[in-house]
Amino acid sequence: MSGREMAWFCAYTPVEVLMAAGFRPARRFGDPHGLEAADTHLHPALCPYVRACLAQALDRRPPHHAVFVNCCDGMRRLYDAWKVLFPESFTFLMDLPRRTDYRGREMLVMEFRRLLSSLEEFADVDVTADDLRQACREYHELRLSYRRSAEGTDGSARVELAQYIQETCAPVEKVGDWGNGVPVLLTGNLLNPQGLISALQRAGARVVWADLCNGDRPFTAHEPVEGEDIPRILEALAAQYLERHPCARMVERERRYRLLLERIRECGARGVVYASLKFCDSYLYDFPQLRERLREEGIPLLRLESDYADGHAGQLLTRIEAFLEMIAE
Repeated sequence: MSGREMAWFCAYTPVEVLMAAGFRPARRFGDPHGLEAADTHLHPALCPYVRACLAQALDRRPPHHAVFVNCCDGMRRLYDAWKVLFPESFTFLMDLPRRTDYRGREMLVMEFRRLLSSLEEFADVDVTADDLRQACREYHELRLSYRRSAEGTDGSARVELAQYIQETCAPVEKVGDWGNGVPVLLTGNLLNPQGLISALQRAGARVVWADLCNGDRPFTAHEPVEGEDIPRILEALAAQYLERHPCARMVERERRYRLLLERIRECGARGVVYASLKFCDSYLYDFPQLRERLREEGIPLLRLESDYADGHAGQLLTRIEAFLEMIAE
């Protein structure tokens, strides 16, 4: 099966399409401690997650089949480097709309169709509506498996659980129970579970929901995708991906903030930790507006920055502890 493995990186990747074409989707989270290996090919002032993924690929045996989403400049640069370094492998770049209205869905359906056609040509297969419908059902069962297993699980264990399902496409059992600590909601792009998230736990925080693209966010779709034929299935699939909890890249910021506020109240979080990777423009632009929104609601907020390896996490403990002491009272 190793030759049928298809790497992916962004939470907006239509994993169901990869499965329907006969590939085993495997999300890559890279090597957080080997970033320097990618610096020959990518600028060091680029997203550390992107560099970590390339460093990991350079250390793996071929093939390096991969699907990329044009969600940011860093991911586009990763695609460019991948095509040059692994010319023998299947590589595909899918565009992603910023809007979630009818025009956005229409564009995303076109991209899903383009991806499906490329996979069919590469693998010499004809994907049927039954194939796609079955893949949608199977991946929805994995989402349900995560939600059942993550209930009562916090912090690093919660994010590692989400990563395991995305890496393996395998269901899991419940892995833990709530720990002790001050309940907080963690929001950002993508974090190393053994980095800042572990530091939060050591300081006395209990991360009850991880609004990360390698955490809870990819599992927020509630209904399985159905449809009579491939066009209708792809339309429903595109709508589902755009209706999930959005990332900061999408233009509907007010919807993102509303969903975050609802989640804060539902999970009983006493504050929000906003932690994002260095060099991420989307989250740098998003933070001031979210800060104002939370201030209006009287919700405390702590801003942290990650280089993915998080060797500096210990230096942040004093700040984290002071924040937790404030919101615990």
